[in-house]
Amino acid sequence: MDVITLSSKGQLVVPRNIREEMGLEKEDKFVVVHDKNSILLKRIKREEAKKAMLKLLDEFSEQFKKNKITKKDVEEAIREARTRK
Repeated sequence: MDVITLSSKGQLVVPRNIREEMGLEKEDKFVVVHDKNSILLKRIKREEAKKAMLKLLDEFSEQFKKNKITKKDVEEAIREARTRK
């Protein structure tokens, strides 16, 4: 177990021994999941992220069709949300 400190810029440094053990490299991407007292980082690879995004878009598309939501409906909702800002 290692202890790390949050910098004034909000950055955390993953200790070298963990980076080496996991084979972490500059520009690696992570998904961040948190609750009130915990932060979980999960490394993702570009292809994994792309597949996950395509799956999510498919799910959105399926729900839009199921609920008969059109492109025009989405555009109107966006416009309304922007005017409420």
